[in-house]
Formats: sequence, C-alpha cells, structure tokens
Amino acid sequence: MQLQPRLNGYILGLLASPRDAQDVLQETNKAILAKLDEFQQPGSFSAWAHKFAYFQCLAYRKTNQRNKLSFETELIEKLAEVAEPVDEVAEKHLPLLSICLEKLQPKSRAIIADYYYDNIPINDIATDRKLKPNHVAQILFRARKALFECIQKEANVKPI
Repeated sequence: MQLQPRLNGYILGLLASPRDAQDVLQETNKAILAKLDEFQQPGSFSAWAHKFAYFQCLAYRKTNQRNKLSFETELIEKLAEVAEPVDEVAEKHLPLLSICLEKLQPKSRAIIADYYYDNIPINDIATDRKLKPNHVAQILFRARKALFECIQKEANVKPI
C-alpha cells in the first residue's frame, strides 16, 4: 500500500493522463498480486513493482493506440529510465516534506491540501475561500517554492 502513490506517479509520468494512470495502476496491482508468489528478492520489491507498471503502460498504450495523446514506445522507455531513480530520491525526501509542510502558514498549507491531496481545482478553491483564482495560484506557487527550498535546506542539498 505504501508503494501506491509512487507507482501512480511513475505511471502518470509515462502516460500523462490521470484517468489512464488510474486504470493502469489497477491493472498493475492485479498483475502484481497474481505473480506475488514469484517474488524472490525482498529488498527490491519497489523495482519489481515498477517493472510491472512499465509493462502495463506498454500494454495499455498498445491497446489504446487510437488515442490522440499516445507516446511512442521509445519515449516511454526513456521516461521509465529517468522516472524510477527520481522516484527513489523523492521517497528519501518524503519525511522532509511533512516537516516543511508544518512550517507553511496555515492558509497555504490548507490550500496545498485542497489542491494536491483532495484534487480540488483552483477555481473551486477560490470560490470556497472567497479568493480570486489568480490569488490561489499565486499562493500555490509560493508554497511550492517554499517547500522546495525547505526540503533542500533540510536535506543539506545545494540550491539549483
């Protein structure tokens, strides 16, 4: 269960459609459960699961080639090569995200939660909070920037 957000992000990076990513994630979960007894190396479950996700993305692409937004297999392969190491780095920094979220102003933290955790569109957040959509977008931008800088500082990473 802990791997679900990472797999979803990985699949979303390969397919670029949240709806398609959810479908492929479900198929990936089915495939993993069906082959779970074949898993041999306890330390590499994440890599093993990512391979299933990769092949499910390829299968999905093949069956949905008529979609206008369909990536070439070569592009999916290149995205997969880049996405998994990035995913591992992100997992290492996940505890820092919680620390840094606590440092945000309550209003910014609430808007981040609405947008990223509850998937509420900016216009709806603006309406609910009696703000202009541009103001909400600006709060999100500043909060993301603050989170990025905080995580870099907490991880002792040199700024980009």
